[in-house]
Formats: sequence, C-alpha cells, structure tokens
Amino acid sequence: MLKHLAKGLLGRLLGYGTLALGFWLLYRGFSDAGFPMAIVGGVAVLVGMYLMVSTRRAGSFLPAAYLEIDEEDDPSDPFVGSGESDKLPP
Repeated sequence: MLKHLAKGLLGRLLGYGTLALGFWLLYRGFSDAGFPMAIVGGVAVLVGMYLMVSTRRAGSFLPAAYLEIDEEDDPSDPFVGSGESDKLPP
C-alpha cells in the first residue's frame, strides 16, 4: 500500500510541476516575445494535464464503501405524480 501511495503521490507532484512549468514558460514566451518558448510551454501544459489525469485514473484506490453500487428502491420521483410525465394534470 505504501508503494501504491508513493507512486500516486510522485505522479501527481510530477504532473503539477509540469503544469506549473508550462504556464511559467507560456508567460515567459509571451512576455519576452520568445515564440518557441511559448510553444514549449503549451506542450508542457498539455503533458502536465495528461500526467495528472493518467495518474488519477491509474491510482484510483477507493475504499470498499465506494465500490458498492447503490441502487434506489423505487426509481420514481418522490413527489406525487411527478414521475408520470406522459400524463396531463386534471
């Protein structure tokens, strides 16, 4: 479990760092008129977002309470008659 936690934490920190670096490079690229630096910053932002999403998707370690599917007993609306949308009111 500790290995799983460290792997998820490292991936998220790497994703946040890459995202922050990308926005900083975008800022520097547009403020100093360095167009290639802005392109690298844009790519770094996309890579950072990809790292955060892939780490979240691969590291989803949910407790058993969240894995159970909670189904409603009665799928109709609790208000009287509001679940009958195909009928006109009297």
